[in-house]
Amino acid sequence: MSLNKKCVTLSEVNNKFTEDVLINILSKVCNGKEVQLTDWSFNEGSAKGDNYLSNVYKGKVNGIIDSDPKQHVQADIVVKSMPKNPGTRKTLRCVDFFSNEIAFYTQIISKFENFLAEKGQSDLLCIPRHIISSTDSENGFLVLEDASCLGFRAVSRQNCLDWAECSAVLKTLSKFHAISFAYKDQRKEEFAEMTNSLKETFFGHKHWDWYKGFHGKIQVLIKHALATEYPNSKAEKQYNSYKFGALFNKCTELCDRRDAPTSVVVQGDCWGPNFLIRDVGKNQKQALMLDFQLARCASPVIDLSFVIYACTLKSFRDQYFDEMLKTYHSELSNAIRLLGSDPEKLYPWDLFTKEVKEQFVFGVFASLDAIPLCLINVSESFTIDTAVESDEEIDIGDAMSFSYFTTSGRQRLADVIVHAVEKGYI
Repeated sequence: MSLNKKCVTLSEVNNKFTEDVLINILSKVCNGKEVQLTDWSFNEGSAKGDNYLSNVYKGKVNGIIDSDPKQHVQADIVVKSMPKNPGTRKTLRCVDFFSNEIAFYTQIISKFENFLAEKGQSDLLCIPRHIISSTDSENGFLVLEDASCLGFRAVSRQNCLDWAECSAVLKTLSKFHAISFAYKDQRKEEFAEMTNSLKETFFGHKHWDWYKGFHGKIQVLIKHALATEYPNSKAEKQYNSYKFGALFNKCTELCDRRDAPTSVVVQGDCWGPNFLIRDVGKNQKQALMLDFQLARCASPVIDLSFVIYACTLKSFRDQYFDEMLKTYHSELSNAIRLLGSDPEKLYPWDLFTKEVKEQFVFGVFASLDAIPLCLINVSESFTIDTAVESDEEIDIGDAMSFSYFTTSGRQRLADVIVHAVEKGYI
């Protein structure tokens, strides 16, 4: 057998990512048929600064079916793998995040797919196909279809969404939430059982000590941005009135409402790199969602508020904010209806706007964490492996560095707070 090992070896991807795994992947793609591996190749699959909790690789795996050279099969895949450095894995709590995402794909999405197939609405689920995964505590990995082969491209980490991109993201997000609403409505006990597999990986009092060092560094940036761009403003005074950790506690309380009537499966980490976009016509785009390591059961407003604040400028929000809310809710209602449930019963407009008023604070907090990561220059993007010098964990605050922040970055950060204060969300 002649294998093409250009760019990245299998052991570089993951110590447990072997040729037997590649054969299993090909077999899955062929619906369980017997396959023989012929060749493969892998490259690094993401830009520096786009991923911190995992290493990402793109690959092509080729084989033949039943020893017949005429029956060729190819799998275009993306592999998310745990960092190799034990200290990095411990510092970032990678086992927790990987386990949660794998539970999302294996315990929840598999059931959603069956539900949608029964309804003839499989197109409502806009995420890459899960192929195989491993929860190994040192060498965990997740294999998904490579959507770039379908014309999808990554959303820019640095740039904000335009209306066509934003509309596509809102439609994908609303359809994803609609599946949960309908499933929960029609199969309540099953929904409760399967979503118990999701564990809170970020917000929670038990995670505060792990997170607070990073939070402290972000607070320095935020307060400097406010003092520079909006000195002595209502926004500055309002934000500074919160005690250290108060907004984290508020978000923890919102994420702890998994049994609330409006709680559904949410993506949990709605910033730019976790969406893919492709053109489907003149000024028309389609979006896919990625990365469910922070998936949880909570109000859909958790996701909506995050994507709006993390991925749009204030000038855009000033122009389109009401339209964004209406687009999201309209698409959500239509999808719920397609799945055989009544959106007016499950999530009417007045209940939705009530939760917007109450819970958009989540997006404020989450985006204030995400925007500094969005705006780090690629050449300056830090790697956790560089900061972690041994096999032992370090404080996550010590692992992160923000040495340079532009004027536009300060403005973008401060504008989140200004808009939120104007709307009464904080």
